[in-house]
Amino acid sequence: MGLAMSLPSTIFISIWGSMQLAKMHIISETVAIILFLVIIGNILFLMVYYANKRKD
Repeated sequence: MGLAMSLPSTIFISIWGSMQLAKMHIISETVAIILFLVIIGNILFLMVYYANKRKD
């Protein structure tokens, strides 16, 4: 439940942080978008994983 509740704030902070890194030319915009998608995908995977683990 903690992962689900932190998802909206994680979305905002990860997109803001990755775009700031792209703006400072540390990473490209493509890498910033991929980084954002990996972070969100990981959280969604962990939510499903823990739900299935707890169900058994």
